[in-house]
Amino acid sequence: MTDKMRNLHGREVVIGIFDYKPFMLLDYEKQPFFYDRSENTTEVTIDGTDIRLMLIFCELYNCTIQVDTSETADWGDVFPNASGYGLVGMVLDRRNDYGIGGMYLWYEAYEFMDMTYFLGRSGVTCLVPAPNRLISWTLLLRPFQAVLWMSVMFCLLLESIALCMTRRWEHSSNYHFNSWIGSLRFGCISTLKLFVNQSTSYVTSSGGLAAILTLPTLEEAADSRQRLFDHKLIWTGTSQAWITTIDERSADPVLLGLMEHYRVFDAALISAFSHTEQMGFVVERMQFGHLGNTELIANDALERLKLMVDDIYFAFTVAFVPRLWPHLNAYNDFILAWHSSGLDKFWEWKIAAEYMNAHRQNRIVASQKPNLDIGPVKLGIDNIIGLILLWCFGMICSLLTFAVELWRGRDTSVL
Repeated sequence: MTDKMRNLHGREVVIGIFDYKPFMLLDYEKQPFFYDRSENTTEVTIDGTDIRLMLIFCELYNCTIQVDTSETADWGDVFPNASGYGLVGMVLDRRNDYGIGGMYLWYEAYEFMDMTYFLGRSGVTCLVPAPNRLISWTLLLRPFQAVLWMSVMFCLLLESIALCMTRRWEHSSNYHFNSWIGSLRFGCISTLKLFVNQSTSYVTSSGGLAAILTLPTLEEAADSRQRLFDHKLIWTGTSQAWITTIDERSADPVLLGLMEHYRVFDAALISAFSHTEQMGFVVERMQFGHLGNTELIANDALERLKLMVDDIYFAFTVAFVPRLWPHLNAYNDFILAWHSSGLDKFWEWKIAAEYMNAHRQNRIVASQKPNLDIGPVKLGIDNIIGLILLWCFGMICSLLTFAVELWRGRDTSVL
C-alpha cells in the first residue's frame, strides 16, 4: 500500500445513518460531535457496531468522519435502471461513501456497488401473538392423539371383558350373580371407575384425568418458521428490505409463502397494531444473541407477544461502498483483524449494554418459553366450562332415559 493510502490526511468519509440499534445510532448529547451534512451542524454523535469499525479505521488511516442523516428510516433498494433510494441509493449516487446498518448480501446492489467482507450474521424473526390458555369441552381428549385414544379404548374394552369373565366365573354357583348382563355391567362400571379414579372396591393409585384437569393447556402459537406459514399469519415491518434478500428463484415453498403474507406499514401503525392485532412483527436476531428493531413495540404490548424460536431466514451483513472505492482492500483487511481479535462480540455486548435496555432484551428472549408459574388465579366460568358441558350432556341423557322409563312403565301398567 502506498504512503498516500496509509495516511489520508483528513480526507472526508461520509456515512449515511439513521437510528437503528445496535448497528448504528445517533446521540445529540454525548461527545465527540460530528458534522452532519443533512442538518449543516456539528452537534451529532454516532456509535454502533458497524459505525465503530469506520471510527477505528479513520483513527488508523487519518481520515475524517462526516454524517448524512437525511434518510431517517429505510435501508432502501436498487432499481434495474441503476437508480435507488434510501441508504443504498445514497451510496449508489455517491452522496455517501459508506452504507451500513445490517445491510444484507443483496445481489441487486452488488451489480452496481462494491461490498466489504462480512460484518456479522443476522437473522430475521418475529414477535408473534402469545398462545392463550385453551378452554374447550374437547380438553379432556387433548392428551392423546386419535390413534392412541383408539388404543386406550381397545384396552378398556379388553379390561371390561376380562372383569366380566372373572365376575362370571367367581359367582358361577350364585344364580343372582350368574347373569351375563350383571357381570358385564360390573366389568364396565369397574373399568370406568378405575379410569376416572373414583372410589371402587379395588385399590388404585392413579387416574387418567389427574394431569388433564390441573395442568394448563395452551393453544398452538405461530412461533416457528413452519407454524408461521401454517397459520398464514400476517407479519409486518417498516421496509421492503426485510424480504429483499429472499431469492424467489431458489427459495423453498415455505419462504415463498411467507413472502406473500408480508406487509409494509409505518412505525406508528405497527406500534398501534402490536397492542391489538393478531400479526407478527419483524425483529432482527444478531450474531451474539441481541435483538434489533424492537423499539417499535411498547413495553405493555410485549405481554401479548412472544419471540419465535427460530429464524425465518438469516444472512450475512456487509457494508456497501461506491464502485472502485480505493480503501476497500485496506478496510477488508481491517475487518478480518477485527473478527480475529474477538472485538465483534465485545462491541455488540458493550453497545447493547450502553444503549439498549437489558431488562427488555432479556424479557423478549425469555418469551420464547411459556411461563406456567402463574400462581393462584381466581377461577371463572371459562375454567370449568368443559366439565359443565359434559355434566349437562350427562344430565340430558339421564332425563331422556328417565322419560323413556316412565313411558315404558305407563305402557306396561295399561297392559
